[in-house]
Amino acid sequence: MLNIVVELVEKHYREGVSLGDGEAFHTELAGKGYTPEEIDRALSWIARKFKAPRSGSLRIFSPFEKSELTTDGHGVLLKLRNLGLLSDEHIELIMARSILLGEGPIDAEGIRSIATVLLFDLKEGSSGFSLYIDTGTDQIVN
Repeated sequence: MLNIVVELVEKHYREGVSLGDGEAFHTELAGKGYTPEEIDRALSWIARKFKAPRSGSLRIFSPFEKSELTTDGHGVLLKLRNLGLLSDEHIELIMARSILLGEGPIDAEGIRSIATVLLFDLKEGSSGFSLYIDTGTDQIVN
């Protein structure tokens, strides 16, 4: 679903296409192999949750933070932020997850996976992105 949302938002910015006209997208996206259900879910999410990015702030990554992202992971993260799909809070959560879990540099697919959980509430109404340290075992729980 994230791929559909990204494609629609990019088309909106590139070509000025209204995101409110969902029917215009169905044929094109179906031709790319997306199911009607996937397209409808993406359009519904855009209608409910998408807010155009605010200008004025620029997120600078420290050298340490950059070391936690591959080049393509960094690029996808910036792309999602610039399109207005990820907020500054989302960026902080992604970086915290990367640093705390010590999984090594996160690549583009990893960023997409985390963004999907954050944006589409795959944790079914919980915090949307639970991550904490269990003080009893010193384990990081996600």
